[in-house]
Amino acid sequence: MMWKAIGQSTTGTSHTAAGKGCEDAIQYRILTDADGNETLICCISDGAGSTKYGGFASAYTTQKALDTLAFSFGNKEEVTEAEIYAMVEDIYDGLLIEAEAQNEELNEYSCTMLGCYITGDRAVFFQIGDGAIIRDDGSGFYTTLWWPHNGEYQNTTSFLIDDNTFSHLHITILEENVQEIAMFTDGLQMLALSMESNTVHQPFFTDLFTVLRKADDEHKLSVLNRKLAEYLDSKQINDRTDDDKTLFLATRS
Repeated sequence: MMWKAIGQSTTGTSHTAAGKGCEDAIQYRILTDADGNETLICCISDGAGSTKYGGFASAYTTQKALDTLAFSFGNKEEVTEAEIYAMVEDIYDGLLIEAEAQNEELNEYSCTMLGCYITGDRAVFFQIGDGAIIRDDGSGFYTTLWWPHNGEYQNTTSFLIDDNTFSHLHITILEENVQEIAMFTDGLQMLALSMESNTVHQPFFTDLFTVLRKADDEHKLSVLNRKLAEYLDSKQINDRTDDDKTLFLATRS
């Protein structure tokens, strides 16, 4: 077991109070080739709470991204920037088809998208909207790939369906061995990031990764994943954020 990963989405207290379910979504998978080499794939998404089908959009986006990247893995294709653009275009087209079938405006399917495709010595990251992708820098320090993209007003951001040229899509390809990553939606931004200094809140991730590194079998990972959901839905977290929350963590042995 080279990669160890856990991830959960939980419903925010404001969504519960409004009688709404969780509109965040997460999909991840660790794939192994014939030589035993592992590839880590993950996509998370936050459906816009002000829209009718944000939850559908986030679930569709994460599943479609996972399926597309897993298909590339199965075909032994190197994931390129062009392939990420093509994947996002396919997701956009799928949401457009759904909107037309339901006779709804496309903006009712607004969602963010954050994801990764990581092999042994190469990492592809992509993002539209807020939330953040965190990685270690090799010295035990955690940094963001991009700072969360917020609009002109507080609690606004860009969504996948905003622009069919995807001008807000960020893609970074690193030709290196990335050891640890985390991804989260904007419900955790105030806990995981220091907005005053535009830096990662180091203790938040140091504590979580310390526990994850100690999980040395599938049973312990399963227990830890359940505890992650309990943590995200705890009073300690809910007292600081009432939004839906998604958190993904992965460390490489």
